Amino acid sequence: MKTSSAFFLFLIHLIFWSAFYLVPFVDPRGIHPIRKSLNPNSFFDLHLLINHAFFIFLFYFNSNYLIPQFLKRAKKIEYGMIVFVILTFILLVSYFIFPSIKLPRPPIGAIRFPSKETIRLNQTFALSIPLLFVLLVSITYRLLMDKFTQDKLNKERENENLKTELSFLRSQISPHFIFNALNSSIILVRKKSDLAENSLLKLASLLRYMLYESDDDKVLVENEIQYISDYVDLQEIRFGSTVKIWKDIDVNELVEGYVEPMLLIPYIENAFKHGTSVLNNPEIKISLKEVDGKLLLEVANKFVRKEKTNDKNHGIGLVNVGRRLELLYPGKHELKIMSENEWYYVYLSIDIL
Repeated sequence: MKTSSAFFLFLIHLIFWSAFYLVPFVDPRGIHPIRKSLNPNSFFDLHLLINHAFFIFLFYFNSNYLIPQFLKRAKKIEYGMIVFVILTFILLVSYFIFPSIKLPRPPIGAIRFPSKETIRLNQTFALSIPLLFVLLVSITYRLLMDKFTQDKLNKERENENLKTELSFLRSQISPHFIFNALNSSIILVRKKSDLAENSLLKLASLLRYMLYESDDDKVLVENEIQYISDYVDLQEIRFGSTVKIWKDIDVNELVEGYVEPMLLIPYIENAFKHGTSVLNNPEIKISLKEVDGKLLLEVANKFVRKEKTNDKNHGIGLVNVGRRLELLYPGKHELKIMSENEWYYVYLSIDIL
């Protein structure tokens, strides 16, 4: 990638300097400062080549050394003096190496032509116009390149900060989930040992997914849906008939697209955490499916309102997943959370295509 960018930049420079060199040859009115002194039979006029070398030197010396060392360090006076000396030197050299000009004999009665020295002097000073143009282009080029480099650096830093923040947020969610899942299995072993084996197999499958697949930036939607389905199955084994669980999870192998792993499970965890405690008739409804390139999750659970809570980790999973959605799917997701009467609702839509 860097090689191709460098080659593209080199090609632009080559085209610019080639076009700049050919300007006098395509000057139909002959107004270029050294147009009249060119050899019409050759594209490699010695005087033009020397001037062109001065242009190239001025451009790169100014952009690569003078601007970084003086202009960007607020040494404007020193910068101006050095540029003035360089321009003066180039004009003096150009004057002394200017070829002698053969003037045609003026017709009888016509005004005499200016002297050769006057023409050489005028052409030399006229050279200051392309020199100032090259200087201006050099300054503009350097400022644009510095801005491009700084923008690229800021983007790289932003991406690194994003990765670090996402890694931190995911690390907060995963241990929280493992603790809840292990706690569920412990309760099942104590109370319903005949279902413990199936429960542990489900848990092993969940942990395998978390360890070997969830570290990727994206996972197949099919795998994430299967993971959530296994989690709900594990909870169904744990609670049995004590909790009404309405599950509509479509695990379709034909579903295409990718999604950030461990992004949906906190909302489902939250439903089981707060929808199964201190309730006479707990109910949880979970719907997860793919519709027209969108992953739709709907979770609803009964809950009991509490004025205060002593749980220091209360809501940390939901806060984190909300932050992850903002970072990963800006403008590509819709999240609605609301409570009504004794029900708590979550609606989440994510673009996966």
